[in-house]
Amino acid sequence: MRFRRHVAPPRTPSRGRRRLAREAALVAALAFAGFALAAVWLSPVPLIPRRAVVPRVLDLEADSARRALAALGYRAVLASAEEDDVVPAGRILWQDPPPGLALPAGGTVTLTASAGRPEYPVPDLNGLDARQAGVILEAAGFRLGAIDTAIDRQRELGIVLGTRPSAGAARQAGTEVDLIVNGASR
Repeated sequence: MRFRRHVAPPRTPSRGRRRLAREAALVAALAFAGFALAAVWLSPVPLIPRRAVVPRVLDLEADSARRALAALGYRAVLASAEEDDVVPAGRILWQDPPPGLALPAGGTVTLTASAGRPEYPVPDLNGLDARQAGVILEAAGFRLGAIDTAIDRQRELGIVLGTRPSAGAARQAGTEVDLIVNGASR
């Protein structure tokens, strides 16, 4: 004798349910695709930004640097010039952002030109001994130039009577300063 066990057949979704699930998935996929398309279309930022590397324009003339940046689609802005001992006047001393940095097209690069070597006032050496005056000149960044003599019977020998250029005149560091020393005999 055979026994047959009664088992309920496996449940399969009805055709109506399957169709409903398929249509819901299709609606969700279309909604996601529409949202993604609208986000890409309406976004103010490009999806794949066009970036280039900022070129090195240091030590170029200001006009040449501006043209080089404009050719790559950047906007150059000149900041106020700064004094520098090494970079000649009119050449680019600094740039921001620095060379090699990625910057989107149309970005701004700030350029600082050199104003040349700074000028310092010539120290007042009147009344000092000539040797001491030479040491002070060198400490101030100047070079000792010619030593001329003048006669002033009221002062001691070897005392500085003046300088060329005169005290307080602005000159670049490394400039020669001549001394006028008392060479009169009493």
